[in-house]
This record gives sequence, C-alpha cells and structure tokens, in this order.
Amino acid sequence: MTNTTDPGSTFDQFETNEQRQTRWEDAALAAGREVDRNALRAYMVVADAEQKALADNWASTVASCDAEIRRLKGRVWELERPAVEAKRNEIRSSYSESMAMAREDRDYEGAFNLECQLREREEQWALEDAARPSV
Repeated sequence: MTNTTDPGSTFDQFETNEQRQTRWEDAALAAGREVDRNALRAYMVVADAEQKALADNWASTVASCDAEIRRLKGRVWELERPAVEAKRNEIRSSYSESMAMAREDRDYEGAFNLECQLREREEQWALEDAARPSV
C-alpha cells in the first residue's frame, strides 16, 4: 500500500483516486506550491488518459509479439517437416519388415502385436500433427 503522507512515495497501480489526489496534493505542498484542485483534477484526467494509452500500446505490442512467435513456430514446423516424415517412414518400414518376418515365421500373434503398435504410433503422429502451430 502506498504511503500517502510521503510525497516521494512510489506509484501504486491499485490506489484509489482519493489516495492519488492526496499524494499529488502532498507533493505540491512539499514543493511549496499552492494546490489548485481544479488543475489537479485536470492533471489526473490527463494522467489517466496517458496511462490508458500506454496500457493499450503494451497490449498491442504483446499481441503482435505473440502473433510473430506463432508464425515463427509454424515456420520451424514447416522446415522440420521433411525430416520428421523421413523418420516416420523409416519407423513404418521397420515395422513392416518386422511384421513380414513374423508372418514368414508363422508368428501371427507377433505380427498382429506389431500392427497394433504401428497403429498406435500413427494415431500419436496424427495427434501431434493436429496440434502443430499454424503458419
């Protein structure tokens, strides 16, 4: 909480208008100036407008940075996609070869288990692709 009796006290974003007015009056009195309440209210309106403009500018800056981060993540995903697909195709091939060997050995249960594992992998990859960042 801001100490309203100390003219050098720092700004508190949660102070009420009355607390802020008292703080400004105290600062004017400490500087040896006469307090003009009408001028003080006008200054407060200007300060509020400036504070709102700063907040709006900050919000738009954050939004534009967020959009740029999303765009760059999407671009990274695009650039990494060929390597990801190559690795997935390598894994698919390995599963297919293992299933073929299991069938040759008449291990139909083992081939079925490998087929289920491959299906689970494909489902996992589909979920990863659905969650990818948009470009």
